Amino acid sequence: MFPVKFSFQRELEEVQEQLRQEITLKAARFNELVPLVMDELDNNACPAIILAVSKACGYVGKQATTLGVIIQYVYMADKVHRLMQDGEDLPEELRQFPVLVGDFLFGKFFLGLCRTKLLVYLAPLARVIATMSQGSITRWLAKDKQLNQDEHLEILDRETASLTALAARIGAELAGVSPLLQQRCETFGRLLGLAWAARNEQMDTSVVLKILQRAAEIFDEVPSSDFHEHLLELYHYVEDRLYPLPDSVL
Repeated sequence: MFPVKFSFQRELEEVQEQLRQEITLKAARFNELVPLVMDELDNNACPAIILAVSKACGYVGKQATTLGVIIQYVYMADKVHRLMQDGEDLPEELRQFPVLVGDFLFGKFFLGLCRTKLLVYLAPLARVIATMSQGSITRWLAKDKQLNQDEHLEILDRETASLTALAARIGAELAGVSPLLQQRCETFGRLLGLAWAARNEQMDTSVVLKILQRAAEIFDEVPSSDFHEHLLELYHYVEDRLYPLPDSVL
C-alpha cells in the first residue's frame, strides 16, 4: 500500500483538527444528529487535493489549509443532504436532521470565507454547489430509469468531480501559475474525483482504471519533476484506496 504520510501531512491534520473543532455542537455530537459514515477518502480527498496541488505549484502560505476546510464543508454538506429520506414511519432524525445539519455545514463554509477574507472564492464555490445539486436532481429524475455508462458518469462528474476539480484549480490559483497549468490541474482533480465516485458506485473496474489512466496522462503534459513529486503521492494515495492493485497504473 502506498504510504499514508503526505509531504503536507501537517497541513492535512490541521484541516481535520479545525473541522473537529468547528462542527462540535453544544446540544449534541455531530454523529448523534446524522448517521454520516465517512471513510478515509471521504475525510481526506478534497482537502488533500487542494494541498497537494498548491504545494506542487510552489505555494507555501496558509490559505490552502483554510480552503481545504471550507471545501470539505461543502463536500460534507452535500453528503449529509443525500441522507434525506421521506415516509410517514421514518424517525425524525432521518426526515429533518439531514436538511438542518447539511444547511448548517453550508453556513459554515460561507462563514469561513467571511472570517478569512476569502470571499473571492464564493462565486466559484456557489457555482460548483449548483452543479452538484444539478447532478443530484438528475439522479433523482432518473431513479426509475436504466442509465447507460455515459449518463451515469455525467451525474458523477457533476456531483463529486466538479468539487474535486475546483479544489485542484484553487490550489493552482493560490500559487499563481499559468492559466494553462491551472486548467491541467483542474482536469487532474476532476478525473481523480470521477474515478473515486465511479468506484463508490461500483462501476466496472475497467471504467475506473480508464479514468485513472487519463489522470496519469496529465503528467506527460507537464514535464516538471517537482510538480510530479507532490501530485504522484496524491495520485497513488487515491488509486491505492480505490483498488489495492499489485501494479500501479503509473
